[in-house]
Amino acid sequence: MKHFSLLIIALIFLSCADDNNISTTPSISYEKLEFKKSENSFNQDSLILTINFIDGDGDLGLSNDENNYPYHPYNAIIDQDFNWVTLGSTNVTPPLYIYEPNGVYYLYNNEDNRPSFNCENYIIDTVNPTSKLDTFYIQKNENNKNIFIEFYKKEDNEFELIDWKRIFDEEYGCGIDFNSRFPPLNISNSSQLLSGKLRYGMVSYGFEMILKNDIFKLRIYIKDRELNTSNIIETPEVTLEEILSE
Repeated sequence: MKHFSLLIIALIFLSCADDNNISTTPSISYEKLEFKKSENSFNQDSLILTINFIDGDGDLGLSNDENNYPYHPYNAIIDQDFNWVTLGSTNVTPPLYIYEPNGVYYLYNNEDNRPSFNCENYIIDTVNPTSKLDTFYIQKNENNKNIFIEFYKKEDNEFELIDWKRIFDEEYGCGIDFNSRFPPLNISNSSQLLSGKLRYGMVSYGFEMILKNDIFKLRIYIKDRELNTSNIIETPEVTLEEILSE
């Protein structure tokens, strides 16, 4: 059973203005959180977050096909002989280096300490179109995404992070979290102040099962195209029942 699907993004309001005093680092604030329960067991429930944003030069958003540096999905891990390290490599020569697509590399570890297979440290891919699939040791690139969502559930008066990647795949962590992309917001492609509201929808079969009647909150931040990171905000502490929308 598929417990998650791709996130749904919709811009509901946008405004532009001339103001050179606004920072080019994006700023966000909380607006609203809604829970929409599916009418049947075939469709997933929705959790819809609305945030306000403002950015001095308007460079917000990534297209789905923007996967070149610096928005690439992962960095390779290579050994001293510049060989790509795989799960099954038997002739690895430490130290290991992180190798970025722009040709930059830097020390990762002085030893070969590859973990067992998991979806955080490995990806099944090819080096080039003529290569066979292999399981490469990698470092995921956070800059491949531009909106980041963490869920925290209250347990004994303390909030604990929910690791969605392991909720339905505890052994390998191959589930889906809610970090993703929203599309480019500045359709003029010129540097200008941009502000508005971003409506961000997350869908899952697991919301009621995991969150139940418990108190939870979200922690959110975004990045712009220059990789500037916004402030981190939190939603109010709520239950699904409290934010249930008809």
